[in-house]
Amino acid sequence: MEWDISMMLYALLLGLCAGGVAGILAGLAGIGGGLIYVPMFYLIFPQQENGMALAVFASMVAIVMTSWFSASSHWKLGHTDIASLKILFPGLVIGASLGLWSTLALPSHWLLLGLAVLNVRVALDYGRYIQRKKEHQGLFVLLSFPMGFFSGVFGVAGGTMLVPLLRRRLDLKYAVGTSAACGMVMVTLALGVNLWWENAWRTLLLNHWHTLLVAWLGIFLAASFASNWATTLHKSIPEDRLRVLLKVVFFVIAFAFILLAWREYMG
Repeated sequence: MEWDISMMLYALLLGLCAGGVAGILAGLAGIGGGLIYVPMFYLIFPQQENGMALAVFASMVAIVMTSWFSASSHWKLGHTDIASLKILFPGLVIGASLGLWSTLALPSHWLLLGLAVLNVRVALDYGRYIQRKKEHQGLFVLLSFPMGFFSGVFGVAGGTMLVPLLRRRLDLKYAVGTSAACGMVMVTLALGVNLWWENAWRTLLLNHWHTLLVAWLGIFLAASFASNWATTLHKSIPEDRLRVLLKVVFFVIAFAFILLAWREYMG
């Protein structure tokens, strides 16, 4: 296959930018970066058949890297709640595996619109104070599968849904750290299941491996520094101020997804 050098440079530049932004979000909000990576890979493969599915899969590969940096940093700081991780793990992995597989058949504009709605929901959640309670273990088990499924469908690590849920029983820093750990494990296993289960993924990756590699390289280089820096910064920002900042960020991302969904639908 002929290598398109200009496309590879374009992918590397996008990867560096996306990795920096996603690394910061991972450190501050426990997000693995899918909200940034999905549109980035979508811009690389806009006309490709199953291009949106490929963007979701490639995003989840990048999420493994970003979540590792964030999860390991929070683990060292003692921000991971093991009990919550054990409760959520089975449903998240099964749901994410099925969700990722389903993207091969879903229209692109519906995936983009769904990401926009998800961001609006999370922005509204961050904008309000949540009183923490301790009686939500059953709720965690009940919601783990659908959260995993939508994480797989939308190519995210689940932080946009997990952090608001975990905030109901944990301080924000522990919710963020636990979400990062959940996302890393969930996405890694979901990718492995899909590669073993569905030949279509292997075909897509073989057709575009060189472009994907340079994009992943850019993400790796930028995210490692940005995530560690943001995790340290997280400790110095008051929770009320951080919630307002994240609310604004999620609304901006939601608006961008709406524009992408409209362009996809009209084009």
